[in-house]
Amino acid sequence: MKQESLPAIPSNWNWAELGDILSGIDAGKSFKCEERPPKETEVGIVKVSAVTWGTFDEDASKTCLSAERIDPKLFIEPGDFLFSRANTIQLVGACVIVHGISRRLMLSDKILRFRLHNVVPQWLLYVLRTSWGRAEIERLATGNQESMRNIGQDRVRAIRIPLPPLAEQRRIIDKLEAHMAGLHAVESELARAQTRAARLRQAILKKAFEGKL
Repeated sequence: MKQESLPAIPSNWNWAELGDILSGIDAGKSFKCEERPPKETEVGIVKVSAVTWGTFDEDASKTCLSAERIDPKLFIEPGDFLFSRANTIQLVGACVIVHGISRRLMLSDKILRFRLHNVVPQWLLYVLRTSWGRAEIERLATGNQESMRNIGQDRVRAIRIPLPPLAEQRRIIDKLEAHMAGLHAVESELARAQTRAARLRQAILKKAFEGKL
């Protein structure tokens, strides 16, 4: 890979293409389904919106009505790394790691599953969500309409990523997730403070209109 145009990275890191850390890509098919999530005894297919907003949403799915279409090899499992190959320019390439799933859902033709090796999955997730990762995805995506862009498997494999040694990937992820946990705690406290302030405001207004201030 030519590195002249790539940003500088620490000397013990390498630039790699996504294909270097992929042992395979799984994809489903698109066919007519009922537009509702599957019930407990049914099988569904994920929609692109299942991976759009940062966490896996199993309710963003539709129900397969044909038993002949069901392929257990395409069932989504906890730990799967999912990637949206088609969406708007802002959302194509959205990715998640599945932390839990209660429905029987298959991959669709637009949601790919990466089979990874020699990388910590969370490292790839965070890299693809950085401004660099987004720029790489948008650079390789095809299509002229803003409403729908596509990135095929060959182009997915050409995405360039910085790759530290595995131990350093884990160390950086631990620090990053600790900082993010602290941020979430602050956000939760702010939300509680806003709720308390809103209740206090309502109580003050109530007293004012009752002439009790």
